[in-house]
This record gives sequence, C-alpha cells and structure tokens, in this order.
Amino acid sequence: MAVGQLTHLADTVTLSTGSSAAATIPNDGSVVVGDLLLAACVMPSGSRTFAISGGAGAWTSLGTAMQSGHMSQLWWRIAEAGDLGAVITVTPSTGSIRQVLLLGRVRGALAASPITSATNTSAAALTKTTPSLGSVGAASREIGVVWDSRGAATPQTAAWTAPAGHTRRGQAFTTSGSGASSGAWGDSDATVSGTIGSRVWTADQSALGSAWTLAIAAGEQPLAPARIESTAAQYAPALAPGAVTLAPARVESTSALYGPALAPGSVTIDPGRLDPATALYVPALAPGTVTVALGSIASTAVLYAPDVGGFDPDVTLTLGAPSSAWAVAAPASRWEVGPPW
Repeated sequence: MAVGQLTHLADTVTLSTGSSAAATIPNDGSVVVGDLLLAACVMPSGSRTFAISGGAGAWTSLGTAMQSGHMSQLWWRIAEAGDLGAVITVTPSTGSIRQVLLLGRVRGALAASPITSATNTSAAALTKTTPSLGSVGAASREIGVVWDSRGAATPQTAAWTAPAGHTRRGQAFTTSGSGASSGAWGDSDATVSGTIGSRVWTADQSALGSAWTLAIAAGEQPLAPARIESTAAQYAPALAPGAVTLAPARVESTSALYGPALAPGSVTIDPGRLDPATALYVPALAPGTVTVALGSIASTAVLYAPDVGGFDPDVTLTLGAPSSAWAVAAPASRWEVGPPW
C-alpha cells in the first residue's frame, strides 16, 4: 500500500496567558482506525517543554528542537477507535505562554513502525532548511515541519512558502500579545527513497526557529481473508500451439496419461509406456513386395512356388545341394514343404 500524503486536520493558537493548546481529532470519516496521527507544537521559550494528553493511548515523542527563545516538539500515534472525536491537549511544563499547535494524519503508513527516521535542526534566518536524512526505504513519504518564534509580539510571520516538489498542507500564526510564533508543515508531492531532506522553506519574516524532516514508511497491502478460500488450489498451465509439457509432480498418483503424437507416416510408441499385457504389431504396408522374416513363419507353413519355365513340374528341393541337383517330377500342384528346413 502506498503511503498517503499529509492531511492537515486542525490548528490552535493560544494567547500569552494560555496554559495549554487543544485540538480535536475529527470523527467525520477524515480519520479512520489505523491512520498515523501527528501532533506538533511550538512556543517562544527555550526553558520549558510540552506534555501531550488525550485520545485512546499514549503518544510517542519524536524529540525536541530547542534553543534560547524557541522550542518545538512532535509526537505520533496510530489511531484507534477511541481516538475519533478525542480532544488532544498540549501543556507547557511551567506557566502560561503562547503556543501554535498543528494536528494532522497520514493514511497508509506502516502501523508497526510508521516513522522510520526523524531529525531536527535549529535555525535563525528568513529561510529554514530541513535536515538531511539518508537511507530512506522505497515508497516513503517525506514530511517537513518548520517553526519560528521571537520574544516580541511583532513582527509576526504571516506566510510560509514550501520548497519545490513539496506542498504546504497547513500553517498557523500568533496574531496578538507578546511572544510571536508560527509553524507550517507539508510533504513530498511523490513518494521518495534514498537521501531526503535539505528542503528550503521560506517565511516572510526572519526569526530564530527549527526545522524537521520525517520519513514515513509505507504499510503492507491488506488482504481480505474472506476473499481467500482456505482449500483453494490453483494450477493454470500456459496453453500455446505446439507441445505441452506437464510436470509429473502435478499429476495425481492414480492418473494415467499417454497421448502419442499422431501424424501421417510411422508412429513410434515407447514400449515403456505400455502395460505389460499389451501386445502391439503393426507391419508397414505399402504397394510392392512384402518381406516376411523367417522367424515369423510357423513350422507348419505351406509354400507354393510360381511356375518354372512355363510348366508346373514337381521339384524336389534338396537342402544344401546346388539347384542343378533338383529333380523335376510331378506337377507343382503337389509341392509341399513339411517340417521347417
């Protein structure tokens, strides 16, 4: 199964007085059991961390990108029935602070280990370059996540531009109060393999921040057991003009198979394919003389010689004697040969 693209589900921005950010996993069919859920959050502080809660089970952290005045964090889990409609809450380790929370999902990821690799880097510029990842398996999906933040309320980032070959799927920005922050994420327009990352995202304001690269592994193609017969047997030999070769191992032990080739002319039959009781004798018949082997003449055979010199004499045949010693006597009609010569 090909891993799908990132779908942005929700985003939340809190005020500087907010103690947590929350987003709801939809229960309208846009998320189904088995989907990969992703949650990501940023705040303009490098001295705190986040805790995430909500849903049917624990979330797995992908790590933290932190520097003075900036911190971002990502988590994932595979959706279960209890996640649909659940509220996800991200809370700073201390105090209230502005936050930007992004919630998304990816369909078709490998459930056992959906994220084969993830890494992050800190940056302080107008552009944010996602870090490089190598040795990504075939048919993976590349996801990039970028953040920025500043201690002052202005200037505010208002737009992120995705790199070539990638599509931005979602973005969110703080709009008032102290501590400006923003975030955006997107993914590759096609599946990828090998080395990924090093994608340049561009914001409309320069600020310190962080960038992430995720490799999402494709799931296995599901098979519907109801469509597979438990005792199914399949054998379909290729049929084409000409001889067909059958493997003896595919012939039932009680089967008998023999099909000699039939064509004008002589027929050759392999005696090894005949049952012991089978008798076969087919002499060749053609116009002209027929030669009969002596071994095929019974001991009581009677021969009749043709006429000699125009009359029918009796000829006494003496075995071993020259023909001049043959005697002519009674008519040939009385010639007989008794026991074999």
